[in-house]
Amino acid sequence: MRIKLWGVLAAMLLLTSCVLRSTDDADSTTAADMTSAAAATTAVPESTSPTKDVIRTLSFLGCGDNIIYYGTYRDAASQAVPGGRSYNFAPIYDNVRDIISVADIAFINQETPVSQSHQPNSYPDFNSPVELTYDLTDAGFDIINLANNHMLDKGALGLKESFENWKARGVTIIGCYEEQDSGKYITYYDKNDIRIAFLSYTYGTNLNSDPAEYGLYASYLKYADLEGEITEARKNADFVIVSVHWGQEGNLTPSEEQKSYARKMADLGADIILGHHPHVLQPIEEIQCQDGRTTLCIYSLGNFVHEQDRYINAVGGMITFDITKMNDEPAKWSNADFTPTVCHYPKSFYGNKVYLLKEYTEELANQHAVRTYYNNSMSLTALQELITNTIDKKYLTGYLQD
Repeated sequence: MRIKLWGVLAAMLLLTSCVLRSTDDADSTTAADMTSAAAATTAVPESTSPTKDVIRTLSFLGCGDNIIYYGTYRDAASQAVPGGRSYNFAPIYDNVRDIISVADIAFINQETPVSQSHQPNSYPDFNSPVELTYDLTDAGFDIINLANNHMLDKGALGLKESFENWKARGVTIIGCYEEQDSGKYITYYDKNDIRIAFLSYTYGTNLNSDPAEYGLYASYLKYADLEGEITEARKNADFVIVSVHWGQEGNLTPSEEQKSYARKMADLGADIILGHHPHVLQPIEEIQCQDGRTTLCIYSLGNFVHEQDRYINAVGGMITFDITKMNDEPAKWSNADFTPTVCHYPKSFYGNKVYLLKEYTEELANQHAVRTYYNNSMSLTALQELITNTIDKKYLTGYLQD
């Protein structure tokens, strides 16, 4: 009788044992990594007790163009720690580090290659020191977008090395992919039991070099690709985010082409559209989709780090929103808010730093290189008016309340 009892107890322990996975772990895969094998399931008797709602949430933060000009990497060299790396970009992000790092997922468009086979270089064919990959990752960014017009500034080799250097930091790369037979370039990112599909496109590149030479693929903005890729992403993910490098530089309003692409992306299944490239802010719009969803489109996030020559280039910002999934329903976004930032570079181009606009001062504006070298239109009032004239106040709750 004792033998039978222990046997029953052992069986019960086996049936009730499980493997726990932390909801803080994130994992990213490409479409080619997904298999069609069905998971084995075990029938469970139907419970008569009420089902408790299971709610999962994620916080997301997105930033625009991170462009490393000569003054920025020279400044980083001057702040290198003895015995450490040759460039120290960390101080540039000091004022925003806490905001970035607290987000569950943080995205940025990395506008310049990071290739060790080439010397650091500025406009028009950029290349940044590899040390940037450490400091940007340490600032809290998880998703690095490479699909932009400068991604091939140092040719296919430069793109290959950029891809490898970012991959070595453990971040998720979008916009540049290892070639796949499927032809579907989608990155799936799993966190807190929510699956997010990331897609990324650029209108073009400044230099034409074939990354296939190194087994890589750069994704260009084409209506034909959107149809297959966003539709597939919608089927296989809880939430779809599209990063797109588009529009006209210096235009504070989106073009008709941007609007057309945005409508297409939304109706195909995009929940969020993160725009960049114009190097200035453009409006945020909610697009009502044919299936009843509402897509949040940020036409341009503006510059994050740069050294361009107009005050309208100096302002960028961070879009934040929550992603919530209840039970088996589609995930939804909520609480969208935009936090304006100013990239400050004084006339010496030393001490470059990103500031929150709410913490920026008239004194700093008077010291800005744009005011010193280019024109005197740079002022705190001008920056503030640019924000309120471009971004709807319903997305400026945090900024206006402060």
